[in-house]
Amino acid sequence: MTNPGDLASLEPLEPLDTGATDGAGVVTNEDALLQAARSGLPCPAFNPYCRDKSNYKFLFAGVMMMVGCMMPFSANTAMAGYQTMSGGFYLLIAIGMVWTWWGAIASNRSTSASLKWLLFCVFPLVAVIMNMTAFDPKAAHEVAAARGWLPTDATFSESWKALFGDIGSALGKSQEAATRVENFWRLFGTGQFFVFLGALMAELGFFGGVLGGAKKNKMDMQAKQMAAAERKRR
Repeated sequence: MTNPGDLASLEPLEPLDTGATDGAGVVTNEDALLQAARSGLPCPAFNPYCRDKSNYKFLFAGVMMMVGCMMPFSANTAMAGYQTMSGGFYLLIAIGMVWTWWGAIASNRSTSASLKWLLFCVFPLVAVIMNMTAFDPKAAHEVAAARGWLPTDATFSESWKALFGDIGSALGKSQEAATRVENFWRLFGTGQFFVFLGALMAELGFFGGVLGGAKKNKMDMQAKQMAAAERKRR
């Protein structure tokens, strides 16, 4: 052990953080400045200077498509959608959407890359619509029962029209109707439905923005013409 009498003869230790502050208490260390700057950064995918709500809508559409690709595309719950060829293609589009629109929010401007991935959402939208129109719940149940994905006596909505009727009954607290609705979506593939919603949201936002921009340009043109006509009268 150290003799307390020898403590006075020990040399004082140097501070570990040299140059952290100067004599006036102002931070001078570069790491401390960087840490202070980072502490004021906004949360991810948010920019207080980005007031365009469509950027956030497109980002959410990409997230929804990505979530759909992580879910089953059929009654086989052991196989995610991205493990199929079409699901892998949809996932690539979803990643592109999230990547580019996240950047658009951060930089407060959209680029040709973000618009490109937005247009690519047409492919999953059209593909899932075609699957919806061609979907036969009875045939899908036969395949699922044969492969052990669903019991042979499982009840399900037998058509899209019957599905909406069962949804209404399920809202009325009918457990049997709720089971039929759940099995219907499982046969169709819950992941496909979420991919459809995300792609639909993206395309509706895109065409809505195009129509809104055209309308604004038309109104600006009319305002300029009225101003020119007013100047001629004077």
